[in-house]
Amino acid sequence: MQMKKRFFTVEEARRLLPSLKELMGKVMVISHRLEEYREVVQQLADSASSNTGGPEGTAYLDIVISLQSCLTQLQETGCVLRSLQDGLIDFPHLKEGREIYLCWKFGEEDIRFWHEVDEGFAGRTPLLE
Repeated sequence: MQMKKRFFTVEEARRLLPSLKELMGKVMVISHRLEEYREVVQQLADSASSNTGGPEGTAYLDIVISLQSCLTQLQETGCVLRSLQDGLIDFPHLKEGREIYLCWKFGEEDIRFWHEVDEGFAGRTPLLE
């Protein structure tokens, strides 16, 4: 099901920050846990014909399900996750009638940047209010 694109005002995006900070904190922890399991799960996959799984495989799937739940919550806000590793989130915004993105990175206190749709993080410009 395709959700209708949501455009955020700066204030609306900022109101979401407390919940996004918490959610992205969980995503970062879960991502780190997935990395820890990657090698073990690869070994299980390599020996799958002779292995019926185990607690590591079950734990890995639980972590994947937790990550999927967090990502679904993020998607439901209408913001766009650009980088899981960096915690980079864009908020579609209309500036003078054209679409741009308000840009926030996990660890930043506030939304202070924006960029053109085709420029990405490297094109971040300070938000003037």
